[in-house]
Amino acid sequence: MLNIKLKKLYQQDNISILYTPFMPCRFSPFAGRAPFVMLNDLDIITIDFPADVDTLRVYAIGDVHVGSREFDEQAIRKKIEIIQNDPAGAAAVCGDLGDFGLKNSKTNIYQATMTIREQIEYIHDLFLPIVHKISACVPGNHEQRILREAGTCPLYDLCVRWGIQNVYRENMAITRYSFGEWQADKPMKFTGVTTHGSSRTKHKRFIAAFSGVDFFISGHTHQSEYAPHSQLVVGDQAKTARLVPYKELVVDANLKPGGYGIKKEYEIAPPPELQYIELTGYRDMYTRQRSKVMSYHSVQI
Repeated sequence: MLNIKLKKLYQQDNISILYTPFMPCRFSPFAGRAPFVMLNDLDIITIDFPADVDTLRVYAIGDVHVGSREFDEQAIRKKIEIIQNDPAGAAAVCGDLGDFGLKNSKTNIYQATMTIREQIEYIHDLFLPIVHKISACVPGNHEQRILREAGTCPLYDLCVRWGIQNVYRENMAITRYSFGEWQADKPMKFTGVTTHGSSRTKHKRFIAAFSGVDFFISGHTHQSEYAPHSQLVVGDQAKTARLVPYKELVVDANLKPGGYGIKKEYEIAPPPELQYIELTGYRDMYTRQRSKVMSYHSVQI
């Protein structure tokens, strides 16, 4: 049984509230309806996998753009099928699940294949097979413009309906994944940060400000990217500085070539793929030291 926990209790009208999912699911043994309060971006989500899981895969999903004329339905259904069939898989959702065009946006609403309401219902049904695997969920600029114009975020509303509003964050989701056995019956722990993303330069400056994070997942640019980085960490008691690695993953867009991207002469995206970070660990047979291992993978769709 998998388990989602929150890092702290909330105080509301002098009553402590521990958030639990809206409905029972494999990710949590808790049942019951959670209060509709937006959780803070800095509150850490903790995902606990069983001790017999020694390798974990975190799949990145974003920039799906349901309702766009270029929306690739076949590709996203294949991605969801792969995630659904992976017993040691989790999903990080980085926004723009719908195109959500408005009259004042760049999107040509007269070319949309669905109304906004139809997009929401389609997304709801499309992601139902993997909602119990979603470990982080943040909106993109396409959901945020609905929030600005109408005061409600369609992705948050969907998370409430799915019963996973405790993994939703308005701007950034910090998720700590715990699984396997590390030492003295303690599990391995990895920390990931999910955002929608921005320009490449801004995003790289943003993630460089973090310490203690193993990997970052974002989207927005519609160009898949993977980059390994390192930080030089100087401890208070250490005699030498140590190099600490972290990974950066940017998802591709779930779109066929054409439309706005061609009109504005953006870089042509490669064929769709499902990207993920694989997390595991090993113990050196000579030194007996344990090390965390992260690797990037992609599946051609």
